[in-house]
Amino acid sequence: MPRAVRALLLIAGIAVLVALVLRTGPATIATMLRAVGWGFLIVSAVYTAHLAVRAGAWWRCMPDGLLRYRDVLLIRFAGEAIEMLTFTGPFLAEPAKGYLLVRRGMAGADAFGAVAIEYLLYTLVSAWMAGVALSLLLARNLLPLPLRVPAIGIVAAMVAFTIGCAAAAISGRGIIAPIAGACLRVFSRSRAAGVVLKVGEVERVLVGFMHQRPARLAEVLSIEAGGHALLVAEVWIVLWSIGLRLAALDPFLVEGGQKFINAAFFFVPGQVGASEGVYALLVASLGYPAAAGLTLALVRRVRGLIVAGAGVAVLAIANRGTDSPNATTKPRKHE
Repeated sequence: MPRAVRALLLIAGIAVLVALVLRTGPATIATMLRAVGWGFLIVSAVYTAHLAVRAGAWWRCMPDGLLRYRDVLLIRFAGEAIEMLTFTGPFLAEPAKGYLLVRRGMAGADAFGAVAIEYLLYTLVSAWMAGVALSLLLARNLLPLPLRVPAIGIVAAMVAFTIGCAAAAISGRGIIAPIAGACLRVFSRSRAAGVVLKVGEVERVLVGFMHQRPARLAEVLSIEAGGHALLVAEVWIVLWSIGLRLAALDPFLVEGGQKFINAAFFFVPGQVGASEGVYALLVASLGYPAAAGLTLALVRRVRGLIVAGAGVAVLAIANRGTDSPNATTKPRKHE
């Protein structure tokens, strides 16, 4: 996407965010943010734990004995810093993590394959949460009428996504490389061949992991579920700290309901404005003040910046480590 377009979308998102704050009431938002108080540190700690759990899941996606968990954790934090501070989401952060793995000595296909495996399985658990949460919201007639049809579409897409992943895991055959090749052949056959070759190498690692290692696949999915549970706890901490007494399922419904934001608003840098609007809508649909949802979104942005700031230091450490003589591990092929 051209930089000028991204800049315009970011400005539009900021305008939406400002409009939401003005409509909700700046004084109300400020009061709620003050009520969070030391909760910012608690939420930051919970999010740090979430990233550590994701690093664990990612580590288990790699060939055994190739890297230490500590190295994977450093790269995970570095990727978080890139994602938060550049407003590019996973489009830059995920390839950057693959690049850092290569610098740590992993073969290119193994490195980017491990990134793809973890991201896919994290997204798969997100899809399950979103499907359940939106289905419950629809069953309870809690969503506004204009959002019901899109919500049904999202649930259907999540089901189709799950079926596709299951088919790849059972058959051991990938579909991304052939589809990419078919689309690109319309413009350039030579370019399509190159893309299919590169994508195919990564997809073979991805599909091979899912097809050949079902026990490890189940283990990683369980770890990812634990990471998502920490995000649900984060929702409860923030909303409880501003005085809301939630029903048992409410934090799950908020967290699950917002899972589609990144996919639906991928074209908006950092989902600025879109994220805040969805949070406000979800919390309001559960019978709480929309200001509480907006506050939750803002707290999450602040904690993301806090953790990303720490990630910048981690990135420097990771880079320095790869430049040292002791960090020249010979690349290994995926076993």
